[in-house]
Amino acid sequence: MRNETLQDINQSINSLPALEQRRMRLLERIGASREHLRDLKANYEASAGAVEKSQRRGLPMTFQKIIGNHGKKLDNEMMEVLTAKSNYEKEREHIKDLEEENEDLLRRITNLNQRKMVLQDEINRREENISTNSNHDLYDSYQKIIKKSSAAATQLVENEEALKAAQKVLGSATASLIELENAESWTTSDMWGGSGLVSRTTKLSKIDHAQSTFNRLSSQMQELERELADVHLAETTILATISTANHMVESWFDNILSGQDAAALLMRNKVQIRVLITQVTALVERLEKNEEELKIRFTSLELQKADLLVTCQSCQSEDGENAVCGIR
Repeated sequence: MRNETLQDINQSINSLPALEQRRMRLLERIGASREHLRDLKANYEASAGAVEKSQRRGLPMTFQKIIGNHGKKLDNEMMEVLTAKSNYEKEREHIKDLEEENEDLLRRITNLNQRKMVLQDEINRREENISTNSNHDLYDSYQKIIKKSSAAATQLVENEEALKAAQKVLGSATASLIELENAESWTTSDMWGGSGLVSRTTKLSKIDHAQSTFNRLSSQMQELERELADVHLAETTILATISTANHMVESWFDNILSGQDAAALLMRNKVQIRVLITQVTALVERLEKNEEELKIRFTSLELQKADLLVTCQSCQSEDGENAVCGIR
């Protein structure tokens, strides 16, 4: 593009999202106006039909002059017809204006999309040239941005995996707390005898279900520990809490069956689980905040990279014709 730099193209396409949104709103207005036009047309045709019917049923002229009523009614109906016709024609002209505006917007958007393709092709070509040519003026700067961008992308993936693991732990910890609260009713001294086979089978089923819940929590906490090892967090208290809770979860079943004071043990376990829930909730919030920050950082680095490519002076001469890697 003669006498046009990549910066010129980049600046021109900045208006593309706003124009596309404007056209979407315009198309909605056109659709609503077309519906309104159909209603106006129906009203106009109905009014015209009513006048035609009145004229066919008209009284003899002499008799009309005597009473005058029919003429007045016909005049009123004619005014309604003229008003309906005027409204219909106004809306029809309005739609024409809207459609002309839509065509103009579509032409501008199409042109900008074409320019956007030119921009992207040129950026791709420049990126290839800069990234593979260590003698290029911007090679070092480009590589630094690429390295930071890659690191941010990796951290984002690791943070997302840790967040999913933390959310699983939170759900299982909540379920485990419910199991502990329910356990107070079936860990009494008579749980293994005197209540009949059905009752004993029911208690065993509840213990088995509780054990399954705690086993799931245990495996999920181990997975969370592994995921957090790849995420750099300033807070380390949560790691100690997970280790303590994990040890409690792994041994709780045997302790419940063999402990002399099951109620006291249950109370301690519930306290530990509540602490775990509180801290994992805080961890989830921290990871969600990390995710937002990493996305912002990654986007910023990508913009820096694009800006570096667009503003490359060695890739574009002043006249746009004899550039080392100018637009072709």
